[in-house]
Amino acid sequence: MAYGSALSAAEDAPGTRKARGAFFTPPELARFVARWAIRFPDDHVLEPACGEAEFLVAASDCLRSLGCKSAVAERNVVGCEVHEASAEKAVGRLGALGCSANIVVSDFLRLAPDPSFDVVIGNPPYVRFQSLSSDQKDAIGAIAERHGVAVSSLSSLWMPFVLHSVSFLKPGGRLGLVLPAELLTVNYAAPLRSFLMASFSSVRLATFDEPVFPEVQEEVVLLLADGWRAGSCSSITWQQCDDIADLASGKLALYQPPSEGARWSGLFASSDSLSSLGRLTGAGEFVSLSQWGTLSLGAVTGNNSFFVLNQSEFEQWGFASDDVLRLCPPGSRHLRRLAYTEKDEGAAAERGAGVYLFRPGADPSEAAQRYIAYGEELGVQNAYKCRVRSPWWRVPVGGVPDAFVTYMNAYGPSICANDAKVRVLNSCHSLFYHPEISEAARSLLPIASLNSATMFGAEITGRAYGGGMLKLEPREAGMLAVPSPVLVASCADDLRTVAPYVEKLLEKRDYDGAISLVDAVLIPRTSLQEVSFVQMKSSATLMRLRRKKRAKFKKVG
Repeated sequence: MAYGSALSAAEDAPGTRKARGAFFTPPELARFVARWAIRFPDDHVLEPACGEAEFLVAASDCLRSLGCKSAVAERNVVGCEVHEASAEKAVGRLGALGCSANIVVSDFLRLAPDPSFDVVIGNPPYVRFQSLSSDQKDAIGAIAERHGVAVSSLSSLWMPFVLHSVSFLKPGGRLGLVLPAELLTVNYAAPLRSFLMASFSSVRLATFDEPVFPEVQEEVVLLLADGWRAGSCSSITWQQCDDIADLASGKLALYQPPSEGARWSGLFASSDSLSSLGRLTGAGEFVSLSQWGTLSLGAVTGNNSFFVLNQSEFEQWGFASDDVLRLCPPGSRHLRRLAYTEKDEGAAAERGAGVYLFRPGADPSEAAQRYIAYGEELGVQNAYKCRVRSPWWRVPVGGVPDAFVTYMNAYGPSICANDAKVRVLNSCHSLFYHPEISEAARSLLPIASLNSATMFGAEITGRAYGGGMLKLEPREAGMLAVPSPVLVASCADDLRTVAPYVEKLLEKRDYDGAISLVDAVLIPRTSLQEVSFVQMKSSATLMRLRRKKRAKFKKVG
């Protein structure tokens, strides 16, 4: 039996529940949402994916506490549930409370809009789009078109549920939903973030340090939106909670997103830190990394174990020099430095790392032909990335990048100069400087980017990923705030002076120490005081610790 369910595994198998994205909400969370949303005894309440009616039970209790009679509650409380057995349990639960509930057995997304409800509350299903039927995708397309909000194929079912839910609200209505924390950070939710702030007079969020669901470790957020079509809002009321019990604390703060559709990850930073970063970028002292150069993913082989070769394998097969390309070894740990040099390449070869990419030209050598035949015996050509290219053994590669940018980071991103002039795989991003960027500036960006403002900006721009890592896609990395070429040039001599000390600290993985040295060089040349950099460093540290704390709970959950 699943947490919160009255159905046995025989009645509702775990795989079936997972397929429809059903996770049961803790009663105390449902009660909090109901009490926030339901304000009058004659409120009409809808739960779009009611499961076994946790929110409807809370709604019925709330209506009665406000003076609603049973006969009224029967008409006022409506649920929709696609799973018939769960719907039957919902009717039974509410019946035991003296409420003849109106439960509709249907796919909510296929219901015609009915703007007759004062309140919509619930916990939408979490199902990725690739699992949906073509009919469901068509219904989602119609919902997205109706509201003028793009719904990406990268999204999950919760996003169209939010959009369709508002189609059932009266003007001035209230929306209270438990959603994945993806709402705050993912790019595909940007249109929805803009839509919510433009369509409700107030938006309130509650986030949690500890997991909310006993069954899963998905990080969630409460969305409490008030005043449907009664105005718009430019700021968010936010409540950061340790756990569900902390909802009662009522500690609220205001957060104003920097732009329409911008990520809401800035919730976890102090307003002073956000203001300081804004001042740096507003004054042009810090600019986006995309103003330095173009970022792209590294090469994707489809089978690294076949295409990536170490020195011993290169020699054993007897490859010709034009059968391979020199390669930065997979991974990014060895790039937590200021430059990857030919000496580093030699050391990597000695320890057996993959320093070659198998990529013959139009006329492979005999050794390369034997290796291709060997790969076909292994079935390498059947891997997805291999079978969609011709010939399967020629990996698409771009030019030699000027620098590498790490994108999966426990601490924060690193920019590492590619002094060895090697290719790179998709374990990091490639940075190609714009032609107008001087050689002197290029050589100093890796050290100049090791500062509190850039690390803080990374926490705002990126998003927490598995294991508490901070991930930056190429577009997000391009938005990273780094010192401008002018600022770098103004402190070039001092940056070169501290570079050997910074490199030693990086070797020891003392990132805080390295950043403190670079901050000391940059601060006198900016319009900010030292205290502003201290505040940004503190905010970055707190956001980093929050990522790690979440990862800890995911491991033990």
